[in-house]
Amino acid sequence: MVLLVGCANSVPSNTPNGEQNNSIANETPSLENTIFPTITIEPTPDVPFIAIVNEEGIRLSDYEDETQRYNAALLKMEKEPEDFEIENIVLQSMIDTVLLAQAAKENGYLLDESSFESKISALIIEAGGETQFQQWLEDNFYSQESFQRLYHLDLEAVWMRDKILGEVPLREEQIRARQILVSSRTLAEDIYRQLENGIEFDYYAWGYDQLSGGELGWFPRGYLILPQIEDAVFNLQPGEYTEVIESIYGFHIVEVMDRELDRQLTQDALIQKQKIALSNWLNAQRDKSSIILNQN
Repeated sequence: MVLLVGCANSVPSNTPNGEQNNSIANETPSLENTIFPTITIEPTPDVPFIAIVNEEGIRLSDYEDETQRYNAALLKMEKEPEDFEIENIVLQSMIDTVLLAQAAKENGYLLDESSFESKISALIIEAGGETQFQQWLEDNFYSQESFQRLYHLDLEAVWMRDKILGEVPLREEQIRARQILVSSRTLAEDIYRQLENGIEFDYYAWGYDQLSGGELGWFPRGYLILPQIEDAVFNLQPGEYTEVIESIYGFHIVEVMDRELDRQLTQDALIQKQKIALSNWLNAQRDKSSIILNQN
């Protein structure tokens, strides 16, 4: 599965932190569980398909093998999601890989035979030789033919994925903020009144968070998991603070400490932005594509 982790399932192997450290920094977003339109199709006699994406088929055998690989990975992690969840994740990932690979070709990417053979040779060397490589294929539910075909597809998809990620700006307007976070609205409103009467924000910020003083660090728009806080602070200037804001974590009062119109993103924020960009691209691509599922 390519997406943001490359083609780890296809490569034999023995095998970011930013400035933020707080309770409202954005969690890693998962791609939406898109429900594709279901249209019954007749599989071909020789090569049955589980899905057809813009007239390009995803083989049922590849889907079954990928499901086995996914299950094996879950067993190693001691995780046991329901079968339907596994099937949905695997199929969506394979569809997204095809969409990315198709877009790569449309954008001029061409993986010539010589380059591809060189990559295969490098994998064999990495595996420890031809015998070890063949054993790895067998252990991971690949035939020689299916691995080469799927690896070629993965390389195309990874190229397009990297192109999408590479177009995300490295610099954006950002705010540095800190918060006072308490569990009671009454207490939060009392603190807000005290701030309005001249008590320093420092007093409560450090009083309720003795480790970091409520520090939220620098963040761009779209980074926090609480849009109500983000919307509020981006309307403020340094030294100003919000009114009491309620969230699932409690009651916040957030002060803007600094603001820059053009600041380099932290690694964590950049990865977050890249994941969002890829997710948005895939959603848009699915919407305009013909995706037919075989329900037989």
